Amino acid sequence: MTAIDVSLDDSRTIQAIGILADVLDGISGPGVLDTVLVSKALRQVIATRSRPAFDFAARAFSTLDPELKQRVASDADAAAQDAVELRGRVAGFLNTTPRKKAGDSATGLLAALNNRGRGKTAG
Repeated sequence: MTAIDVSLDDSRTIQAIGILADVLDGISGPGVLDTVLVSKALRQVIATRSRPAFDFAARAFSTLDPELKQRVASDADAAAQDAVELRGRVAGFLNTTPRKKAGDSATGLLAALNNRGRGKTAG
């Protein structure tokens, strides 16, 4: 078996492994026990980021029925695309600063929260 060259220190790789584990958790029907084993192995990779854990998970995945692997791959591709789109929407939301209406002034706790990190204190 050829080793797969991936960086387990890369957050996107770990996120992709998590997506694959989530998809495997959602499988029902024939082969579900096998998918549970692979999902648990993938979650071990996420927890440890170890090469032996990754190699075990890869071997476990390779034992799945070819049709099931194709279904998982398709579902994982769709889930990854959804994650990318969601990340884009959230990033856009987080980069949008709400504008204050004229005459609005924050007081008390709200002012303290707004001013934290600016070196100002609420009055």
